[in-house]
Amino acid sequence: MIHKKTVRRWLSAGLLAACCAALGGTAFASTDFPRKPVSIVVPFAAGGNLDMTARIVADKLGSILGKQVLVLNRPGAGTAVGVRFVAGAPADGYTLLLSSGSAYGFMHLLLPDFDLGLKDFTPIASVASNPSAIVVSTTMKAKTLQELVEYVQANPGTVSFCSTGVNGLNHLQLEMFKRLVKKKTGKDFLVTHVPYNGVAPALIAVQRHDVQACMLPYTSLLKTLNGKSLHILAIQRKAPMPSIPDVPTTGTQGYPEMDGNDAFENIEAPKGTPAAVVAKLEAALRQTMQDPVVRQKLQKLDIEPIFMSSQETMSWLKKDVAKFSAIIEDAGLATAAH
Repeated sequence: MIHKKTVRRWLSAGLLAACCAALGGTAFASTDFPRKPVSIVVPFAAGGNLDMTARIVADKLGSILGKQVLVLNRPGAGTAVGVRFVAGAPADGYTLLLSSGSAYGFMHLLLPDFDLGLKDFTPIASVASNPSAIVVSTTMKAKTLQELVEYVQANPGTVSFCSTGVNGLNHLQLEMFKRLVKKKTGKDFLVTHVPYNGVAPALIAVQRHDVQACMLPYTSLLKTLNGKSLHILAIQRKAPMPSIPDVPTTGTQGYPEMDGNDAFENIEAPKGTPAAVVAKLEAALRQTMQDPVVRQKLQKLDIEPIFMSSQETMSWLKKDVAKFSAIIEDAGLATAAH
């Protein structure tokens, strides 16, 4: 005869196994993570700042985790392709997103068929910062933001002002600047917005004098071209860039609201990823960003290494989404579908 206690043990074990199976093995996955390579999805083509950050971070992160960390490029539709790819992946920590700024949090306002947002991801950490710059062609006499504003207001509609894409971060920064100028001076900052598909074609347009001004993410190439093919009027951050210390910030030129436009590079996991996995990845990323070799590699590319925890990253994302959502609504850029 089988003892009742034995039967109860068998039943308990069976129920536990059934529960674990129903959860897709989450209880076990969170304790021995990672058991296979981890992928970081970059929603841009290879070769850009975000891609370079991902590859430098992935190399060290893999050595800390004891498993290879791969970088997968999934560009398209203003990052929507890569964002959708990660949101639809299993919530097990093996497929992560490296995003620039908080764009996926307000993209639903700009794309009628996009319904993802902050609710669909769990932030793990912020690992780098890449501010934007306001630049002008060498054909422009303006050497400060004030001089640029005065010229545009004296010649309304004659200045072409480029960005790296329609409804992208740089476009929204331009809309933000236009509203701040109107608030500060009482006059419109009337320019013709010319969007390009990325940094490279926008830079070429400034160098060829196809446009007179541009909002661009800061890259080491800007430092090389400054004073030769273009002039950097301002950097959108609270302190000057160490690599271009003579370029003033937007705040010191009367527009402190623009100083908070650093595009933090954040690593996220699909919503529902086990807390133990998120914690392990967060700790490994903290260690990665403390590594002097990693920091030196990023700094050589004029990418500022940082570390913000999961909670700090979520707090920043919420504030940034609220800021740019208001700009989208105010500028009339939101789709009717939302």
